[in-house]
Amino acid sequence: MLDLTKINKKSVENKAAISSVGSTIIISARPHIVSAISIQIRMNGGQDVNVIDDYFDNIIDNKYMLSSEYIIVDIEDYRDIAGIQQKIKYLFPVTSKKIFVGDVDSISFCDEMKRMGALYLHLDSQMMLLGTAIKKAGEIGSEISYTQKISVLGCKGGCGSTLMAFQLYKAIGELSHLPTLLVQGHTGTPDLDLISDVALQRDGVITHVNPYQAMKIATEEEQWQFDAPDFKNYNVVIFEHNVSTQVRDKLAYIVPESDFIFVVVTRELSAVRNARLIIDELERTAPAQDGNKTFSKNIIILNENHLSRPNDLSNEDIENYLGKKIDIYCLYIKDLAKNKTTSELDLFVAKMLGKKPGNEKSHDKNSKILNILRFNKKK
Repeated sequence: MLDLTKINKKSVENKAAISSVGSTIIISARPHIVSAISIQIRMNGGQDVNVIDDYFDNIIDNKYMLSSEYIIVDIEDYRDIAGIQQKIKYLFPVTSKKIFVGDVDSISFCDEMKRMGALYLHLDSQMMLLGTAIKKAGEIGSEISYTQKISVLGCKGGCGSTLMAFQLYKAIGELSHLPTLLVQGHTGTPDLDLISDVALQRDGVITHVNPYQAMKIATEEEQWQFDAPDFKNYNVVIFEHNVSTQVRDKLAYIVPESDFIFVVVTRELSAVRNARLIIDELERTAPAQDGNKTFSKNIIILNENHLSRPNDLSNEDIENYLGKKIDIYCLYIKDLAKNKTTSELDLFVAKMLGKKPGNEKSHDKNSKILNILRFNKKK
Protein backbone atom coordinates (compact mmCIF):
# COMPACT_ATOMS: atom_id res chain seq x y z
CA MET A 1 0.00 0.00 0.00
CA LEU A 2 1.26 3.48 -0.87
CA ASP A 3 2.61 5.25 2.24
CA LEU A 4 1.85 8.98 1.93
CA THR A 5 3.78 9.78 5.13
CA LYS A 6 7.08 8.56 3.65
CA ILE A 7 6.38 10.33 0.40
CA ASN A 8 5.67 13.64 2.12
CA LYS A 9 8.76 13.36 4.33
CA LYS A 10 11.00 12.63 1.37
CA SER A 11 9.51 15.55 -0.54
CA VAL A 12 10.29 17.99 2.27
CA GLU A 13 13.89 16.79 2.41
CA ASN A 14 14.35 17.24 -1.35
CA LYS A 15 12.33 20.44 -1.77
CA ALA A 16 15.31 22.75 -1.86
CA ALA A 17 17.08 20.72 -4.51
CA ILE A 18 14.22 20.69 -7.04
CA SER A 19 13.12 23.55 -9.27
CA SER A 20 9.54 24.75 -9.62
CA VAL A 21 7.19 22.57 -11.64
CA GLY A 22 5.21 23.93 -14.57
CA SER A 23 1.61 23.16 -15.47
CA THR A 24 0.83 19.48 -14.95
CA ILE A 25 -1.86 17.02 -16.04
CA ILE A 26 -2.42 13.89 -13.92
CA ILE A 27 -4.16 11.02 -15.69
CA SER A 28 -5.56 8.49 -13.22
CA ALA A 29 -8.86 6.92 -12.21
CA ARG A 30 -7.59 6.23 -8.65
CA PRO A 31 -8.24 9.12 -6.21
CA HIS A 32 -5.51 8.10 -3.72
CA ILE A 33 -2.90 8.08 -6.48
CA VAL A 34 -4.07 11.47 -7.73
CA SER A 35 -3.79 12.79 -4.17
CA ALA A 36 -0.27 11.39 -3.70
CA ILE A 37 0.99 12.77 -7.01
CA SER A 38 -0.64 16.17 -6.39
CA ILE A 39 1.07 16.45 -3.01
CA GLN A 40 4.44 15.64 -4.56
CA ILE A 41 3.96 18.24 -7.28
CA ARG A 42 2.98 20.99 -4.86
CA MET A 43 5.81 20.13 -2.47
CA ASN A 44 8.18 20.67 -5.39
CA GLY A 45 6.84 24.07 -6.37
CA GLY A 46 4.01 23.18 -8.75
CA GLN A 47 0.62 24.85 -8.36
CA ASP A 48 -1.10 24.47 -11.73
CA VAL A 49 -2.38 20.90 -11.53
CA ASN A 50 -5.28 19.41 -13.51
CA VAL A 51 -6.69 15.90 -13.40
CA ILE A 52 -8.10 13.65 -16.13
CA ASP A 53 -10.21 11.05 -14.32
CA ASP A 54 -9.82 8.07 -16.63
CA TYR A 55 -8.02 4.76 -17.05
CA PHE A 56 -4.91 4.79 -19.24
CA ASP A 57 -6.31 2.29 -21.74
CA ASN A 58 -9.46 4.41 -22.16
CA ILE A 59 -8.00 7.86 -22.76
CA ILE A 60 -8.24 9.06 -26.34
CA ASP A 61 -7.65 12.79 -26.61
CA ASN A 62 -7.77 15.87 -24.42
CA LYS A 63 -7.02 19.41 -25.53
CA TYR A 64 -5.79 20.42 -22.07
CA MET A 65 -2.70 18.26 -22.54
CA LEU A 66 -1.54 20.70 -25.22
CA SER A 67 -0.84 23.43 -22.68
CA SER A 68 0.68 21.17 -20.00
CA GLU A 69 4.43 21.04 -19.51
CA TYR A 70 4.22 17.76 -17.58
CA ILE A 71 1.94 14.74 -18.06
CA ILE A 72 1.97 12.15 -15.25
CA VAL A 73 0.17 8.97 -16.24
CA ASP A 74 -1.03 6.19 -13.93
CA ILE A 75 -0.96 3.02 -16.05
CA GLU A 76 -1.95 0.76 -13.10
CA ASP A 77 -1.04 -2.81 -14.14
CA TYR A 78 -1.01 -2.12 -17.89
CA ARG A 79 1.92 -4.03 -19.44
CA ASP A 80 1.52 -3.63 -23.22
CA ILE A 81 4.68 -1.77 -24.27
CA ALA A 82 3.45 -1.44 -27.86
CA GLY A 83 0.21 0.07 -26.60
CA ILE A 84 2.08 2.59 -24.46
CA GLN A 85 4.30 3.52 -27.38
CA GLN A 86 1.24 3.97 -29.60
CA LYS A 87 -0.29 6.34 -27.04
CA ILE A 88 2.93 8.36 -26.86
CA LYS A 89 2.94 8.74 -30.64
CA TYR A 90 -0.71 9.55 -31.22
CA LEU A 91 -2.00 11.02 -27.96
CA PHE A 92 0.55 12.98 -25.94
CA PRO A 93 2.15 16.15 -27.39
CA VAL A 94 5.81 15.48 -28.23
CA THR A 95 6.94 18.61 -26.39
CA SER A 96 5.41 17.55 -23.06
CA LYS A 97 7.51 15.89 -20.36
CA LYS A 98 5.95 12.50 -19.63
CA ILE A 99 6.25 10.36 -16.49
CA PHE A 100 4.52 6.99 -16.14
CA VAL A 101 3.70 5.44 -12.77
CA GLY A 102 2.08 2.08 -12.09
CA ASP A 103 1.83 -1.21 -10.24
CA VAL A 104 4.09 -3.28 -12.52
CA ASP A 105 7.15 -4.28 -10.49
CA SER A 106 9.34 -5.83 -13.18
CA ILE A 107 12.93 -5.15 -14.16
CA SER A 108 12.29 -6.27 -17.74
CA PHE A 109 9.28 -3.95 -17.99
CA CYS A 110 11.33 -1.01 -16.69
CA ASP A 111 14.08 -1.82 -19.18
CA GLU A 112 11.57 -1.87 -22.05
CA MET A 113 10.21 1.51 -20.95
CA LYS A 114 13.73 2.94 -20.82
CA ARG A 115 14.53 1.59 -24.29
CA MET A 116 11.64 3.54 -25.78
CA GLY A 117 12.62 6.68 -23.85
CA ALA A 118 9.84 6.58 -21.24
CA LEU A 119 10.38 7.39 -17.57
CA TYR A 120 8.59 4.86 -15.32
CA LEU A 121 8.24 4.65 -11.52
CA HIS A 122 6.85 1.71 -9.55
CA LEU A 123 4.28 3.22 -7.18
CA ASP A 124 4.98 1.20 -4.02
CA SER A 125 8.78 1.35 -4.13
CA GLN A 126 9.70 4.44 -6.17
CA MET A 127 6.97 7.02 -5.67
CA MET A 128 9.18 9.01 -3.32
CA LEU A 129 11.47 9.64 -6.32
CA LEU A 130 8.79 11.54 -8.24
CA GLY A 131 10.28 14.95 -7.40
CA THR A 132 13.64 13.96 -8.85
CA ALA A 133 11.91 12.33 -11.82
CA ILE A 134 10.07 15.55 -12.58
CA LYS A 135 13.36 17.42 -12.63
CA LYS A 136 14.93 14.89 -15.02
CA ALA A 137 11.85 14.28 -17.19
CA GLY A 138 13.11 16.56 -19.95
CA GLU A 139 16.41 14.68 -20.18
CA ILE A 140 15.06 11.12 -20.34
CA GLY A 141 14.63 9.90 -23.89
CA SER A 142 15.52 13.29 -25.38
CA GLU A 143 17.44 11.51 -28.13
CA ILE A 144 14.33 9.53 -29.15
CA SER A 145 11.92 11.35 -31.43
CA TYR A 146 8.26 10.37 -31.54
CA THR A 147 7.49 12.69 -34.43
CA GLN A 148 5.71 10.58 -37.05
CA LYS A 149 6.76 11.53 -40.59
CA ILE A 150 4.29 10.74 -43.36
CA SER A 151 5.18 11.17 -47.03
CA VAL A 152 2.41 11.58 -49.60
CA LEU A 153 3.81 10.90 -53.09
CA GLY A 154 2.12 11.91 -56.32
CA CYS A 155 2.93 9.74 -59.35
CA LYS A 156 2.32 12.50 -61.90
CA GLY A 157 1.12 16.07 -62.11
CA GLY A 158 -2.58 16.47 -61.38
CA CYS A 159 -3.03 13.17 -59.55
CA GLY A 160 -4.23 14.98 -56.43
CA SER A 161 -1.42 14.30 -53.97
CA THR A 162 -1.67 17.80 -52.47
CA LEU A 163 -5.40 17.34 -51.93
CA MET A 164 -4.84 13.90 -50.37
CA ALA A 165 -2.17 15.32 -48.04
CA PHE A 166 -4.47 18.19 -47.03
CA GLN A 167 -7.41 15.86 -46.39
CA LEU A 168 -5.18 13.65 -44.25
CA TYR A 169 -4.02 16.73 -42.32
CA LYS A 170 -7.58 18.01 -41.97
CA ALA A 171 -8.88 14.65 -40.72
CA ILE A 172 -6.19 14.51 -38.01
CA GLY A 173 -7.23 18.00 -36.88
CA GLU A 174 -10.91 17.07 -36.74
CA LEU A 175 -10.34 13.95 -34.65
CA SER A 176 -7.55 15.05 -32.32
CA HIS A 177 -5.48 17.88 -30.88
CA LEU A 178 -2.18 16.39 -32.01
CA PRO A 179 0.36 19.04 -33.01
CA THR A 180 0.47 18.50 -36.80
CA LEU A 181 2.43 20.17 -39.60
CA LEU A 182 1.76 19.89 -43.35
CA VAL A 183 4.72 20.62 -45.63
CA GLN A 184 4.31 20.97 -49.39
CA GLY A 185 7.62 20.08 -51.03
CA HIS A 186 9.20 22.10 -53.81
CA THR A 187 8.65 19.39 -56.43
CA GLY A 188 5.41 20.49 -58.05
CA THR A 189 3.01 23.40 -58.25
CA PRO A 190 3.00 25.23 -54.88
CA ASP A 191 -0.79 25.32 -54.60
CA LEU A 192 -1.35 24.34 -50.98
CA ASP A 193 -2.60 27.85 -50.21
CA LEU A 194 -5.27 27.56 -52.92
CA ILE A 195 -6.44 24.11 -51.80
CA SER A 196 -6.46 24.96 -48.09
CA ASP A 197 -7.76 28.53 -48.53
CA VAL A 198 -5.06 29.70 -46.12
CA ALA A 199 -2.63 32.52 -46.95
CA LEU A 200 0.82 30.86 -46.89
CA GLN A 201 4.18 32.54 -47.40
CA ARG A 202 6.55 31.20 -50.07
CA ASP A 203 9.76 31.69 -48.08
CA GLY A 204 9.51 28.51 -46.00
CA VAL A 205 7.94 30.18 -42.97
CA ILE A 206 5.54 28.03 -40.93
CA THR A 207 2.00 29.43 -40.78
CA HIS A 208 0.00 28.47 -37.68
CA VAL A 209 -3.60 27.69 -38.57
CA ASN A 210 -4.70 27.08 -34.97
CA PRO A 211 -2.96 26.26 -31.66
CA TYR A 212 -2.07 22.74 -32.77
CA GLN A 213 -1.95 22.80 -36.59
CA ALA A 214 0.39 24.52 -39.03
CA MET A 215 1.37 24.48 -42.72
CA LYS A 216 4.26 25.59 -44.89
CA ILE A 217 5.38 25.61 -48.52
CA ALA A 218 9.01 24.49 -48.69
CA THR A 219 11.61 26.45 -50.61
CA GLU A 220 13.88 24.90 -53.22
CA GLU A 221 16.75 24.77 -50.70
CA GLU A 222 14.74 22.71 -48.22
CA GLN A 223 12.70 20.50 -50.56
CA TRP A 224 14.24 17.22 -49.30
CA GLN A 225 14.69 18.32 -45.70
CA PHE A 226 13.06 15.98 -43.19
CA ASP A 227 14.91 16.86 -39.99
CA ALA A 228 14.48 20.61 -39.46
CA PRO A 229 14.56 21.55 -35.75
CA ASP A 230 11.00 22.92 -35.91
CA PHE A 231 9.65 19.52 -36.96
CA LYS A 232 10.39 18.14 -33.47
CA ASN A 233 7.58 20.30 -32.08
CA TYR A 234 4.95 18.23 -33.88
CA ASN A 235 3.62 14.72 -33.33
CA VAL A 236 2.88 14.35 -37.04
CA VAL A 237 4.61 15.98 -40.00
CA ILE A 238 3.08 15.32 -43.43
CA PHE A 239 5.29 15.86 -46.48
CA GLU A 240 3.76 16.10 -49.96
CA HIS A 241 5.93 15.51 -53.03
CA ASN A 242 5.30 15.01 -56.73
CA VAL A 243 7.67 12.14 -57.52
CA SER A 244 7.76 11.60 -61.27
CA THR A 245 10.06 9.23 -63.13
CA GLN A 246 12.56 12.09 -63.42
CA VAL A 247 13.13 12.39 -59.68
CA ARG A 248 12.84 8.78 -58.54
CA ASP A 249 16.42 8.97 -57.30
CA LYS A 250 15.12 11.24 -54.54
CA LEU A 251 13.31 8.26 -53.03
CA ALA A 252 16.65 7.50 -51.37
CA TYR A 253 15.93 10.54 -49.18
CA ILE A 254 12.24 9.78 -48.64
CA VAL A 255 12.30 6.11 -47.65
CA PRO A 256 14.60 6.21 -44.58
CA GLU A 257 13.01 9.43 -43.29
CA SER A 258 9.37 8.33 -43.55
CA ASP A 259 7.54 6.24 -40.99
CA PHE A 260 5.08 5.32 -43.72
CA ILE A 261 4.38 6.43 -47.27
CA PHE A 262 1.19 7.11 -49.23
CA VAL A 263 1.48 6.53 -52.98
CA VAL A 264 -1.31 8.40 -54.80
CA VAL A 265 -2.39 6.83 -58.09
CA THR A 266 -5.25 7.51 -60.52
CA ARG A 267 -6.94 5.36 -63.17
CA GLU A 268 -4.71 6.74 -65.92
CA LEU A 269 -2.17 4.31 -67.39
CA SER A 270 0.68 6.84 -67.16
CA ALA A 271 0.04 7.32 -63.43
CA VAL A 272 -0.07 3.57 -62.80
CA ARG A 273 3.18 3.05 -64.72
CA ASN A 274 4.94 5.69 -62.66
CA ALA A 275 3.44 4.25 -59.48
CA ARG A 276 4.85 0.80 -60.30
CA LEU A 277 8.34 2.27 -60.78
CA ILE A 278 8.05 4.16 -57.49
CA ILE A 279 6.75 1.12 -55.58
CA ASP A 280 9.53 -1.09 -56.96
CA GLU A 281 12.10 1.46 -55.79
CA LEU A 282 10.43 1.82 -52.41
CA GLU A 283 10.43 -1.93 -51.87
CA ARG A 284 14.03 -2.24 -53.09
CA THR A 285 15.27 0.34 -50.59
CA ALA A 286 13.08 -0.84 -47.69
CA PRO A 287 15.04 -1.76 -44.55
CA ALA A 288 15.66 -5.45 -43.86
CA GLN A 289 16.10 -7.38 -40.63
CA ASP A 290 17.95 -10.71 -40.59
CA GLY A 291 17.88 -10.75 -44.37
CA ASN A 292 14.09 -10.39 -44.57
CA LYS A 293 12.14 -7.33 -45.62
CA THR A 294 10.18 -5.67 -42.82
CA PHE A 295 6.43 -5.13 -43.03
CA SER A 296 5.70 -2.79 -45.95
CA LYS A 297 5.04 0.79 -44.91
CA ASN A 298 3.71 1.75 -48.35
CA ILE A 299 0.00 2.61 -48.55
CA ILE A 300 -1.69 2.80 -51.95
CA ILE A 301 -4.36 5.47 -52.46
CA LEU A 302 -6.55 5.37 -55.55
CA ASN A 303 -7.75 8.93 -56.07
CA GLU A 304 -10.70 9.42 -58.39
CA ASN A 305 -9.60 12.82 -59.70
CA HIS A 306 -12.17 13.00 -62.48
CA LEU A 307 -15.50 11.58 -63.56
CA SER A 308 -15.52 8.11 -65.08
CA ARG A 309 -13.99 7.79 -68.57
CA PRO A 310 -14.21 4.89 -71.05
CA ASN A 311 -10.44 4.24 -71.09
CA ASP A 312 -10.01 4.26 -67.29
CA LEU A 313 -8.31 1.24 -65.75
CA SER A 314 -10.37 -0.96 -63.46
CA ASN A 315 -9.43 -1.72 -59.85
CA GLU A 316 -8.31 -5.20 -60.86
CA ASP A 317 -6.16 -3.82 -63.68
CA ILE A 318 -4.44 -1.39 -61.33
CA GLU A 319 -3.78 -3.99 -58.63
CA ASN A 320 -2.43 -6.50 -61.15
CA TYR A 321 -0.10 -3.92 -62.66
CA LEU A 322 1.14 -2.67 -59.27
CA GLY A 323 1.40 -6.13 -57.75
CA LYS A 324 -0.23 -4.68 -54.62
CA LYS A 325 -3.73 -4.20 -53.26
CA ILE A 326 -5.30 -0.76 -53.15
CA ASP A 327 -5.51 0.28 -49.49
CA ILE A 328 -7.65 3.43 -49.68
CA TYR A 329 -10.23 4.58 -52.24
CA CYS A 330 -10.97 8.30 -52.49
CA LEU A 331 -14.09 8.95 -54.54
CA TYR A 332 -14.42 11.88 -56.91
CA ILE A 333 -15.68 15.00 -55.15
CA LYS A 334 -17.13 17.72 -57.36
CA ASP A 335 -17.43 20.38 -54.65
CA LEU A 336 -14.99 20.05 -51.73
CA ALA A 337 -16.62 22.87 -49.78
CA LYS A 338 -19.96 21.03 -49.69
CA ASN A 339 -18.57 17.54 -49.11
CA LYS A 340 -19.66 16.19 -45.72
CA THR A 341 -19.23 12.45 -46.28
CA THR A 342 -16.78 10.29 -44.36
CA SER A 343 -14.07 8.99 -46.70
CA GLU A 344 -11.79 5.96 -46.38
CA LEU A 345 -8.98 8.40 -45.65
CA ASP A 346 -10.98 9.67 -42.66
CA LEU A 347 -11.43 6.09 -41.49
CA PHE A 348 -7.70 5.50 -41.82
CA VAL A 349 -6.93 8.52 -39.62
CA ALA A 350 -9.54 7.41 -37.09
CA LYS A 351 -7.87 4.01 -36.79
CA MET A 352 -4.44 5.64 -36.60
CA LEU A 353 -5.64 7.63 -33.59
CA GLY A 354 -7.45 4.67 -32.03
CA LYS A 355 -10.86 6.17 -32.72
CA LYS A 356 -13.96 5.83 -34.79
CA PRO A 357 -15.59 8.83 -36.53
CA GLY A 358 -17.66 10.57 -33.89
CA ASN A 359 -14.89 10.19 -31.26
CA GLU A 360 -15.87 6.66 -30.29
CA LYS A 361 -13.01 4.40 -29.29
CA SER A 362 -11.87 1.80 -31.78
CA HIS A 363 -11.09 -1.72 -30.56
CA ASP A 364 -10.08 -3.12 -33.97
CA LYS A 365 -6.58 -4.14 -32.91
CA ASN A 366 -6.15 -6.65 -35.75
CA SER A 367 -6.82 -4.36 -38.73
CA LYS A 368 -4.32 -4.19 -41.58
CA ILE A 369 -4.17 -0.42 -41.20
CA LEU A 370 -3.13 -0.63 -37.56
CA ASN A 371 -0.45 -3.16 -38.48
CA ILE A 372 0.92 -0.68 -41.00
CA LEU A 373 0.83 2.09 -38.40
CA ARG A 374 2.81 -0.02 -35.95
CA PHE A 375 5.69 -0.25 -38.45
CA ASN A 376 8.91 0.44 -36.56
CA LYS A 377 11.00 3.08 -38.24
CA LYS A 378 14.55 2.10 -39.18
CA LYS A 379 17.01 3.37 -36.56
